[in-house]
Parts: sequence; C-alpha cells; structure tokens
Amino acid sequence: MLELKKMTPAEFSEYMKYSVYNYAAEKQKAEGLTEENTLKIAQESYARLLPNGLETPNQLLYSVFDKSSGAAIGILWMAKKINGQKPYTFVYDVELTPENRGKGLGKELMQLVENETRNLGCVSIGLNVFGHNAAAVALYEKSGFETTSRMMKKDLK
Repeated sequence: MLELKKMTPAEFSEYMKYSVYNYAAEKQKAEGLTEENTLKIAQESYARLLPNGLETPNQLLYSVFDKSSGAAIGILWMAKKINGQKPYTFVYDVELTPENRGKGLGKELMQLVENETRNLGCVSIGLNVFGHNAAAVALYEKSGFETTSRMMKKDLK
C-alpha cells in the first residue's frame, strides 16, 4: 500500500538535485539534442513551472511512501489546471525508485493520482511520456490513459 505526503523542503531540495538532469537526459534521448541544449531547456522549464519552488500556486509535489515500511519510494509532481471550464491535473513527473518498479506499485500510484485529482475537483488527468519509455507507456495504457497526440521523428543517416 502506498501513501502520498506533501513533499517537505528537504525532500524538494533532494528532488531538484536530480530531476532536472533526469528530464534533460530523457529529452536528449528522445529528441537527439546535445546534452548542453537539453540541460538548458530542462533548467528553463523547471524555473518557469516552479518559480517559487514548493510554494508555487497550483503545483503539487508529493513524496510516495510505502505504508508498511514507512520508506520513501518515489515522487509525484502534478499541477491543477483549467481547460475552459473543466479543471484537470497534469502530471509532470511520477517516479518510483528502481527497486520498487515492476511490482505493481506503478498502477497503485496512478490510482492515487486519480484519487488526488478527484479530491481537487478535477475531471481528467494529462501527462506526457517519451516514446522510448515503453514501460511507462504500458503502465499508462493499463491505467486507462489514451493517446491524444503523437510527436514523431525520423533520423536520417
């Protein structure tokens, strides 16, 4: 069983130490940009989306805990947004520690995302997933997500 708790300032500081770099690496892998370019894009994105860190309005950052052990085993970052008159959440980052993947916890975590979305009075959840992340794509599809758009590329050699 998993539990979401609002991220503490110390947890947020730890999260920021690796998350920008992880996002840049995933973006580099997906788009073939240079490491320098993707790191700059990632830093700008985080600065724009979280200008006040944990205090940024409508940005919700959680640590994910295993209820039985009390151990922190992941993170969730989502935002409350409005599309016309229908509020929704957008998941920017969701991650379990490597040793906790492949155990069915991802599906449970996505159920917690749904519950939190409902608690916020929102009617849907959006997210982006890089095409090379087959495990995440499969998890989201099993959780009932549908593709709403698809960006594609072809490398010419």
